[in-house]
Amino acid sequence: MDRLKLKVGTIIIDNGKMGIIVSVIENGQWKEYGPFSLTKSYEIRYFDGNLTMMTEKTINKLLERGTFEVVAQ
Repeated sequence: MDRLKLKVGTIIIDNGKMGIIVSVIENGQWKEYGPFSLTKSYEIRYFDGNLTMMTEKTINKLLERGTFEVVAQ
């Protein structure tokens, strides 16, 4: 499966709830015996007013399960 390039403004449906990605946060961490590692998280505001943060790894798992879907980019 090709990886989607999620960005600010992407409209999603997460387990039946519609939302929009409002920010993308990239955090780095130095590993003592390995290369610099980046983790990417997405802040999602749902149209019911809730706000959540999800890592890219979590979103990829939900996409594979079919409980997370991209409506528009």
